[in-house]
Amino acid sequence: MSNRIIVFVLISLSFFSCKKQPGEGGFASIEGKVFLKNYDASYTILNEEHYAPGETVYIIYGDGTEIGNTVKTSYDGSFKFNYLRKGKYKVYVLGEDPTKPYLSVPKEELVEVTITKKKEKVVLDDLVIIK
Repeated sequence: MSNRIIVFVLISLSFFSCKKQPGEGGFASIEGKVFLKNYDASYTILNEEHYAPGETVYIIYGDGTEIGNTVKTSYDGSFKFNYLRKGKYKVYVLGEDPTKPYLSVPKEELVEVTITKKKEKVVLDDLVIIK
């Protein structure tokens, strides 16, 4: 009988001590749109601006530094990361850095997000990039 109690206690402790980390496996989502501003080579004249299809959007889970997942924006510049758990996330897209026009240095447009509810749907402000 005492062996059963010990096994039950160990199983209970392992179950309650496992806190799920941010990442996939939940019911929440983060979505938004990427807006593109296209300038001339010297970044002084705005040639066009529109929502950007085909841009890669990245997500980092928790306090990590590695990319957790990527998605491509749709025809209207929209993107969505589904099936996320509660926690902290970093979402970003790459554009160009207008302060270094001749180096083509990428500049990330990054936003930090915290999901606090199991089925939360976070809608971000537009991520604006320059190219």
